[in-house]
Amino acid sequence: MKIMNKNIIILLLVIIGSSCTDFLDEKPKDRLTEINFYETFADAQAAVNAIYGPIRNNYRDTYFLMLDLLADYLEGRGSTSPVSEYKGFDVTNINRAAAAWRYLYQTIRNANIAIERIPKIEGMKESDKNALIAEASFLRAFSYYFLVRLWGAVPLYLDLSPVDLSRRPVSEVYQAIINDLKTGETYLPDTPSEFGHPTKWSAKSLLAEVYLTINEFDLSKDKAGEVITSGHFNLVDVNVANDFNNVYGPEANGTPEEIFYIKFNHTAGWTMPHKYLWDRDQFSPFGSYVVYCVPGPFFTNWDDNDLRKKFNIFSQYINRFTGEIETLPSSTPILVSKYRDNNAPSNSNYGNDAPVLRFADVLLIYAEAAPLAENQISAQALECLNRVKRRAYGYPNRSASAVDYSADGLSVEEFRDIVIQERAYELFMEGGDRWFDLRRIGREKEIILANTGKTLVDKHILWPIPQAEIDNNPDINQSDQNPGY
Repeated sequence: MKIMNKNIIILLLVIIGSSCTDFLDEKPKDRLTEINFYETFADAQAAVNAIYGPIRNNYRDTYFLMLDLLADYLEGRGSTSPVSEYKGFDVTNINRAAAAWRYLYQTIRNANIAIERIPKIEGMKESDKNALIAEASFLRAFSYYFLVRLWGAVPLYLDLSPVDLSRRPVSEVYQAIINDLKTGETYLPDTPSEFGHPTKWSAKSLLAEVYLTINEFDLSKDKAGEVITSGHFNLVDVNVANDFNNVYGPEANGTPEEIFYIKFNHTAGWTMPHKYLWDRDQFSPFGSYVVYCVPGPFFTNWDDNDLRKKFNIFSQYINRFTGEIETLPSSTPILVSKYRDNNAPSNSNYGNDAPVLRFADVLLIYAEAAPLAENQISAQALECLNRVKRRAYGYPNRSASAVDYSADGLSVEEFRDIVIQERAYELFMEGGDRWFDLRRIGREKEIILANTGKTLVDKHILWPIPQAEIDNNPDINQSDQNPGY
């Protein structure tokens, strides 16, 4: 037996010595492996599609809810309440933050696999390779954009074998995000391959927002301007409050203002809406009202004639069992009705999509960035702001109206304050936009105190690095943890 094994070894050495590379490179036919999977255009598409799984899982779970609980208009019930108290996370919410971190890095890992493997596929058109790599790059940038704003300095994995696993400086993370989005705007298609997939305009829009976040106002204005003048987008017309279902409802798909949304349907559904709604209201068959709003300056200053207010929140509702009008209890006096689906088959299968980038957002980015870049309030910046406000009151968005803002007598900073407040109304309950706006203008403590009476402590500003990361990452230790944890 030993002799036989020796002879086999000798035979293999002879084969190796004679350079029979075809034999050595032979791929197993009976199973998929990392070696033989990435061979066709369909394989490349599958690799990119796999990136969306952890993104949807993150949005489907409490991550989206936690982002909105940081806003100055929302309260949490039960285990979510510490997030809206601004005192730091308790153990339950530390674990939820860790789950969000895990999903974000799973997204990045899957993106890195696609970015590294797709170039090696033979027989594929270069244009197809470039488009899919650009899509993976966009999704990687999208994930890092959330990571850097929620955790600050984070590990930067730009390939499958990173050498440095330490927390990288915030500026370095932002540069990686910008590089990926530049790849996206260069190689992504002009129109989506299918709804829910990014285009070059998605990349330009996110670039505009990133530049605004890091105070590169000239660049932000230019990128937002490219999207606005492209002719690809417009605001959906609204005449009455319920017309906003054409933007946020379960049937809305590929609207003129959709730039990038996380997609759900009744089979692979969204969980969040049922956590906002009352259990007997007319907006859906389910509701656990995990979050609610308390009357205060944010809502009293919001004009009752604004159709967004009528659509987004309610204090009275039609009881779907009795048909009677009822009033919410004093314990949860205002609830959120933005995401409605009367035909949801279960409390975890709403068909609404999660908006990430809309044309209204881009208009407001331009309205904010242009005056800061030009040190004056231009007619175009004012028009971008007014287009959003007109639509909110049921007017055609491209024609002057009775509700238009005037820039007369306003400083650039005063105008910016108006834009920031308009963003609060327009992007109400859209995945943390309010919190991120307050953070980037550096007024989160001031405005949260004014609108809620609560004091935001420093440890609440950045989320805690997961303990599993500290335990398992050789380049991160307890001293690298964010303050207060």
